[in-house]
Amino acid sequence: MDISVLFNTSLWTTVLSAFGVAIWLWSRRREDPSLPALAGFCLSMAAWCLGHIFALQQQPQLAVPLLLANPLLPTSFLHFVIVWLKDSKVSTFGLDQRIPYFYVAALLVTVASVLADGGFLAPWLVFPSFFHLALAGWMNLAYTVAVGIFAHILLLYGFRESQGNQRRSIVAIFVVGAWGFLLATSFILPSIPSHFFPYPMLALPSYAVLVAYSVVRYRLVEANRLVSHALQWLVVLMVSMLVMGGLLWLVEPLGLEELSHVPNLQLLVYSTLLLLIAWLSYEPAKRFAERLIYPGGKVEEATLNLWVSQLNRVTSWEELASVVETMWYQRSRYKAGMSIVDAQGEPYVETRQTTQFTCIKRSQWHCYLNGWEDIPPATHHMAEILAAMLPSTCASLERSLQLAEVKAKAERARIEQRHLVELGGLTAAIAHELRNPLNIINMASAQTEPMIKSHIQNQVARAELLIRDTLSYASNIDLNKTEMDVMSLVNQVVEQIDALFNVHIDVQGPETLMGAFDGPRLQQVLINILENSAAFIAQQADGKIQLTVQRDVLQGMTSELVISIHNNGPQIPDEMQAHLFEPFISKRSGGSGLGLSIVRRIVDAHQGSIEYREDCGWPVTFMVRLPE
Repeated sequence: MDISVLFNTSLWTTVLSAFGVAIWLWSRRREDPSLPALAGFCLSMAAWCLGHIFALQQQPQLAVPLLLANPLLPTSFLHFVIVWLKDSKVSTFGLDQRIPYFYVAALLVTVASVLADGGFLAPWLVFPSFFHLALAGWMNLAYTVAVGIFAHILLLYGFRESQGNQRRSIVAIFVVGAWGFLLATSFILPSIPSHFFPYPMLALPSYAVLVAYSVVRYRLVEANRLVSHALQWLVVLMVSMLVMGGLLWLVEPLGLEELSHVPNLQLLVYSTLLLLIAWLSYEPAKRFAERLIYPGGKVEEATLNLWVSQLNRVTSWEELASVVETMWYQRSRYKAGMSIVDAQGEPYVETRQTTQFTCIKRSQWHCYLNGWEDIPPATHHMAEILAAMLPSTCASLERSLQLAEVKAKAERARIEQRHLVELGGLTAAIAHELRNPLNIINMASAQTEPMIKSHIQNQVARAELLIRDTLSYASNIDLNKTEMDVMSLVNQVVEQIDALFNVHIDVQGPETLMGAFDGPRLQQVLINILENSAAFIAQQADGKIQLTVQRDVLQGMTSELVISIHNNGPQIPDEMQAHLFEPFISKRSGGSGLGLSIVRRIVDAHQGSIEYREDCGWPVTFMVRLPE
């Protein structure tokens, strides 16, 4: 392939990829306010490459203005950096109010460069015309570089003030920025002058995609899925080209010389079209194959909904087995039993049927089809769908029975353990609350579509939160104190909260602070308080959290660990403060209502104290004191 054709193809590919990425970023603007600015950067990149295409086509009236609009590239990137850092609660020194001025300056530099003949087209190497910089063009380039450097200095400041995934994104942006600088700067070679071919520009199609991915990788889960699929198809395309190229080389000795001399560009086009056709026909072919192999084996959505509804109402293992056997017979007219075995190998339910659904608890619940060898394929396929629903149903029932058992124990021990009485009256309500998210899990298990994976995880997380906090509050607290570095634990929890809520937490304290505490219990105290704080300040633009750790020396040479967690969220009403650490008094959105109650019990077990204060210079302060 002629190198000039390859160069032109690379530019067109960059235009299309940058434009496509810009459209995708714009469509996700509601999820991240900085994405429109990043979309503008990609559009500027597409326009810049289009200018080079016009230059190769000897159209100076279009090429020169587009290429001298170079300052818009770093300006849109600076716009993105400012909005991105501000959205992450990092100070931008009021630059967000001056964004329009940066664009005006970029336009003025562009217009001045065009009027001053800052660039021209002239032959260079194999190109009939290529863009060359004049004096005004060099000044234009200097301004462009200065704005880009300023944007990266601002990113460095953001790196210092950030934690967790945002820091990782900034590192990725710097790496991609270095890659882009290497690729793009080769366009100045004819202006130096140099006779080195601008090979780096051949890799420009990767730049816009990498810039966008470095930003959204840690913010939009969908981006990782799309990139994963794109890489898979790219690998398949490359392998296809290699295989086809090898086959064409092998057919030459057979006298098929014309076939063996197919141009590489045509080979690439044929391979791409072949993969595109395969991708478009995959789902229809899959449905056709299922109908052909499993005639009558499709389970309608109404049937799935009925199955989920019936499974959701079971209250015992025996009832579950009976419901499954009845549902299956009504749908297929084949008899099948159900066996359920716990983690120790003890059966909850046994059946005499040789054809059966067998549910076994290992680390998780699994369901197997046993004795189905003589069942028609379509019926077997329906059985697989029902079997896919049963593990989550067993897990749901097991949790409900555990909660019911906790309720019964709480009723029996209500005189000795008051907190179990409080739990017992509400366990049934919690069990019912768990059914809603677990219904969705049942449906999702039957569909087996990867697109709903994140939705399933959200619902499971919600159910697990209710179970975890309820059982944590209901259980006895037996401390296991060991010598530990409190600051190391604090930093781990802060990083976890930052990744979960995308909120900056200012930690103040010594580098290390050794003491004997129950590490997991202390970690739970920090997580519960910080999650509450992060949830409330997330509702305001200037939300802040500060965590201070210190050791106070008391009389008699004793000491205590003092942890203060401040936030500038809304103050707690006076009427609620007296009951703040009671269960279900204060329930934030997405919480269980037990967080602060669990904190109080853990602190009491350490023979310490926790108090809510408003006199520390912050609207909300929780101060934990643990004696050593």
